[in-house]
Amino acid sequence: MSEALVGLAVPCRTDEPSLGRTLETALASWRCAPQAARAGLEVVVCLNGTDAPGPRAALADFARRAQASLAAQAAGAERAAPAPAPGTIAVMALHTPRVGKPNAWNVLRAAARAPLALFMDADVGFAPETFGLLLDTLEGHPDAAIATARTTCSPRPGLFESIMAAPYGVEFPNISPQLYAARLSALPATIPEDLLEPERWLELQLGRERVVRAPGAEVAVRLPGTLADFFRQRIRIEMGKVQFAYEYPGIETRGRPQPRLGTVLASLGPAAGARLGAYVALRSVAHALAWWRYRRGRTAGIWRQAATTKRWDRA
Repeated sequence: MSEALVGLAVPCRTDEPSLGRTLETALASWRCAPQAARAGLEVVVCLNGTDAPGPRAALADFARRAQASLAAQAAGAERAAPAPAPGTIAVMALHTPRVGKPNAWNVLRAAARAPLALFMDADVGFAPETFGLLLDTLEGHPDAAIATARTTCSPRPGLFESIMAAPYGVEFPNISPQLYAARLSALPATIPEDLLEPERWLELQLGRERVVRAPGAEVAVRLPGTLADFFRQRIRIEMGKVQFAYEYPGIETRGRPQPRLGTVLASLGPAAGARLGAYVALRSVAHALAWWRYRRGRTAGIWRQAATTKRWDRA
């Protein structure tokens, strides 16, 4: 492990179509970060699922554009490639046939060699200054384990996605599951691989005092564009809450207090309040379905992709 090294850890399913554009965004952000002048960047991507050519081609194209070395091996194999020197970039692809973000997180955690690492989803967008903001915040808070961005959204026009966007106008204090910087020595060596909301579990295990928000750092996600995709995505999130209640009772008390719905609705205008109310109604249905499925052990297929959240066409 070297102080002149920063990691970029990316869990990526082998059917992910957005990896290439997200890595280009990451490269632009790294080149703007002050840390790029004094540290190497080690990009480690965990490809999880049945091997497919799309993400591998995206990695090869990214390595070429970044003038980076590229290596690939099975997850868990001994690392032979040297860490990148300051001012350079190295890319490593680790493949595991097991699908799921917790498993991919464990692969990435075990492979990490840098003291600080950026954990990034493979289907997000953010401004060039974001990596620098996250790393500067973490370096400025030596007792913190994580410096997190704030999750925002990039909605397409139309009523449905305006409803989907409604909760993003509320300031939630939680970790962003999509993008955060972490001090590796403060993280657990592994997380349970059956978790449905792994980053929320990580945040609660660490405790509210060890997670800080990086001012100005935002990460954008695409929203579900259909009702089916909303339920496909939201049922997993709500099932994660049910899992916490049943398997980790009391863990939610370790997080920061959440804004109350009544207070939020009272602060909004009539139109925004109506959209948020519609969203909350849909979320309530998703929660009921998640509870019903979890109680009956019907968790298979819970990590299915919501296809419309992968379409980064012009908003």
